[in-house]
Amino acid sequence: MKKNSKIILVHIVIGISVFYFLVHPFTAVLYWFEYTNTDYSFSLFLKVLKDQVLESFSLNMIKMSASLTALGGFLGLLSGLIWINFNKKKKLIKKQEHIIKRDVQKLIELGENDWVEFKSSMKYDYFKKMPNRDLELVIAKTIAGFMNAKGGKLIIGVDDDGKFLGLENDYKTLKHPNKDGYERNVFKIISNFLGQEFCYKNHVTFYQFNEKDVCLIDVESSQIPAYVTDGKNTTFYVRTGNATHPLSVKEAVKYLENRKIS
Repeated sequence: MKKNSKIILVHIVIGISVFYFLVHPFTAVLYWFEYTNTDYSFSLFLKVLKDQVLESFSLNMIKMSASLTALGGFLGLLSGLIWINFNKKKKLIKKQEHIIKRDVQKLIELGENDWVEFKSSMKYDYFKKMPNRDLELVIAKTIAGFMNAKGGKLIIGVDDDGKFLGLENDYKTLKHPNKDGYERNVFKIISNFLGQEFCYKNHVTFYQFNEKDVCLIDVESSQIPAYVTDGKNTTFYVRTGNATHPLSVKEAVKYLENRKIS
């Protein structure tokens, strides 16, 4: 409470100072131009400003001084309240992010299951030590599997044992080697292999553990089937247990029928 009062007081003082020592003289000059009906020019404005600065603080301008001081104080008060509210929201968001990060770490510690999957990378092949397009297809299959089941969370930058590998090697394969570029590439994979309409069922968030970035893709369950198309091949995948499996046409039809019933 004491801290908030101090913040409001500082903003009020700043508001009064700005309006009294800056806005006030400029307003006095503009008033002079209007009162004397003189044509405006920048050079004349500077000359009149120099002449009117002291005059603007005299008793002759007491009404204008009081009005602008009150206005500055009010705007300062408003600014202080907005600043306090902004800081409260900022702290709340930071606290929520900390809680979510802790929950994500707990997910990783618990390991893979029917709704959590780990992937070491999105593009960089740790075995071949080079980019590998097949890994993008693996990401697409996993996302489709979650969408065709009950949804799930795909965490990239973590190996099968829950060890943090980070996204640094993936970043190096991108045109824009940062989180924004990475997120765009995730949605590009979804759009290319599944379809643009399925991008809205996926939400990308980044976290940092042990100074290594990790990407979490929160995948929603889809009411319509999500098929993975790679060239001429179109396949239906579904998440069962802690793995993603392809289904034949007959199996896919039966699975979708059973899901409608349930």
